[in-house]
Amino acid sequence: MDEIHATHPADAFDAADAFDETDSRVEVYVTTDTSEAPHKADEPRLWVMYDAAKPEAGKLYFTEAEWDAFVLGVKDGEFDLDEDGNLPPVPENQRPQQQ
Repeated sequence: MDEIHATHPADAFDAADAFDETDSRVEVYVTTDTSEAPHKADEPRLWVMYDAAKPEAGKLYFTEAEWDAFVLGVKDGEFDLDEDGNLPPVPENQRPQQQ
């Protein structure tokens, strides 16, 4: 699988002047420390995604399989925005079933 290059927080340059406080700066790093994600403690490593501009907003933890699926979705355009900046509607055959 192709690699996605990300910056580890320790290696990030000081870009505070390049962004205003409403901008997001998504960063990703890989860790073997699973202590912050006990529900995934059995995983050998986790991909951690967070907004460096708003670290208090929390982090998302992905297993390798979850990260691979996410990357494939990005490459497939699953998260592309329409001309108005919105995600396209979910296709009918992919919507949750009503009960």
